[in-house]
Amino acid sequence: MIHVLGLGLCPAHRSPETLDLIRSADLVAGGRRLLDELGIEESRRLPLGALEEFAARIQSRAEDGIVCVLADGDPLLYGIGASLLRFFAPRELTFHPNVSALQTACARFGLPWHECRALSLHGRDDQTPLFAALTHGSLAALYTDHLHSPDAIARLLLERGVTGWRMHVAEALGGPEEQLTTVTLPEAAQRSWHTLNIILLERTQAPTLTLELGLDENALAHAGALMTKQPVRAFALSLLRLPPDATLWDLGAGSGAVSLEAARLLDKGRVVAVERQAERVRHIKTNVERTGAWLVKAVHASLEYFLEDGKYAPPTHIFLGGGASEPVLSRCAALLAPGGRLVVAAVLLSTLETARAVFSRLGWPLTVHQLMHHASAPLGGDVRLVPSNPVFLLETQKPSSDT
Repeated sequence: MIHVLGLGLCPAHRSPETLDLIRSADLVAGGRRLLDELGIEESRRLPLGALEEFAARIQSRAEDGIVCVLADGDPLLYGIGASLLRFFAPRELTFHPNVSALQTACARFGLPWHECRALSLHGRDDQTPLFAALTHGSLAALYTDHLHSPDAIARLLLERGVTGWRMHVAEALGGPEEQLTTVTLPEAAQRSWHTLNIILLERTQAPTLTLELGLDENALAHAGALMTKQPVRAFALSLLRLPPDATLWDLGAGSGAVSLEAARLLDKGRVVAVERQAERVRHIKTNVERTGAWLVKAVHASLEYFLEDGKYAPPTHIFLGGGASEPVLSRCAALLAPGGRLVVAAVLLSTLETARAVFSRLGWPLTVHQLMHHASAPLGGDVRLVPSNPVFLLETQKPSSDT
């Protein structure tokens, strides 16, 4: 039998039943700090190591004995419990819940946590979940490590331009050195912190513009008519078929309108908005701040430079709103993840023919749509329909076997 025991944050959180289980176990497994703290004998201890070997030794001993696996806080909230479920069926493990650092920190700061987005950067280098949480939530809890300390997180957010949030930091929670601090992001970036900490990010100001589909073009910063119109955005996004965790490159992003509406659809994903004109990049950043679409990263670069840079994770989806030359299309095709979708907007027949030639050469399926939208306008006490310029939208999908 395998018991996975949450030990909470301090000795007071450990029930007599939990301690009896540990004393009677044939094997006690977990991090060295917990094993040492509980005085587990060498003959009964299994320090946490490589997970596959760790799980195999637990399984072997559990065939004829009782195994206890120790976890800080609650074992199923970014704990050892989730890791063990990669090797054991749920019915093979008995979980014993306990107080987590997340709920304790929320209690200390008086923050209801029923809608809190919990995430961890401990041992991870992908900050996408962090920016997604700030885009779609009002409270986020962040488990940290030595690389993702509160000051480092604050600098990361400030670099993205994040506003309207403050940081609560609980240090050494549950111990004699416990410290609770509420600071602005600039203040957090200038401080040093205890290595044991958990961060709560709380929204203090709602965005001035609601992040939604069909954004009002008059409310967005943009240069004249250089914006993908709302009907085209709606059709393009439907053709992209974005799942919640997509990585979208919006190339030739202009004002970033497509990026913003895509961000509304991406609960766990990311958007990279690439634009070569400095003024338009400023417009993208302004619009990100207005809507709070922090998962959109604005990049000032030519498409050619960006596509050769290799700095960003490969896209699962690409929207090419401008600059669809043969080299750009070919490079996009090479970088797109297998099975990924690509949508190209074109107003010139020459662009249409270039794209058709590229995808024909690649052997990719291609569907060409023409969109011409009419909107009503007053005329002589009545209304007339005013046409927009026709736009071609080309949709294709990279074959899954294409590497």
